[in-house]
Amino acid sequence: MRRAALAALCALALAGCGFLEPRERILPAGFAEPRLLLVSDEAQGPLLVGGNYGLRTSLDGGRTWTTPEGGDEPVLAAGPYADRVMVSRGATGVAYGYALDGAPDEARAWPFPGNVVLLAGSARRDRLWAVAAVRGQRPMLQYSNDGGRTWWRMAALGLCPRPRALAVGPIERGRPERLWVACGRRGLLISDDLGVNFRRITGLADVRDVAAARSRAGHAVILTPRVRVTFDGGATWRAADLDAVRVAVDPRNADLVFAVGPNGSLHASLDGGRGF
Repeated sequence: MRRAALAALCALALAGCGFLEPRERILPAGFAEPRLLLVSDEAQGPLLVGGNYGLRTSLDGGRTWTTPEGGDEPVLAAGPYADRVMVSRGATGVAYGYALDGAPDEARAWPFPGNVVLLAGSARRDRLWAVAAVRGQRPMLQYSNDGGRTWWRMAALGLCPRPRALAVGPIERGRPERLWVACGRRGLLISDDLGVNFRRITGLADVRDVAAARSRAGHAVILTPRVRVTFDGGATWRAADLDAVRVAVDPRNADLVFAVGPNGSLHASLDGGRGF
């Protein structure tokens, strides 16, 4: 009798506080098809979404969103490095601290031609990769190992003519970080030499986005647009029951994966992308 009364009281308390229905995760207005989705590497750092309406950040897994300082300008790409996040506004780039809770550095023009349309970096080092688009030319892959102060153009042999997404995995057994490139109808490419040479992962087509785990080698998630995940470097893939337009893997916890679904809905996976 006492237990029944206590259970009823707990149920009423939870219902009154609104705990029975968690707040829906959804992107801000105008971000239903964002250009980028990123999770900061800082402990309890923000989820970052960007596009034509600028940048927005969330500290509660996408339930509420705020605009960082200087975050109303359109952005094309963003990539983490060391303790910073580099953001491309096209012909210029700005760097934020990982928490994105202060003003960015002064905007600087890229020291190479074109607009930077893709960025990726090593969250534990000062390495950055940028894909620059120049009208009438093939895309250029640029590499920096000092946080974007100096850049080198990589040979990028075998890189597809229209890369759609770029991701960086962790260092493994003394080898450099693996680069993953989503190439649309041309599938998925990887590079194990900093971007000098690229080779194709067979059996995949219409790869629209890719995100790589930074704390688990060989773990990557792609969109075809069906979410697919590999834990063995692309040798095998498992499909989840979700179509999405953007995907991101938490750099500290590879089991936590976010994906943007239809109509700007935000979905979370707690098993590395197997299910949402």
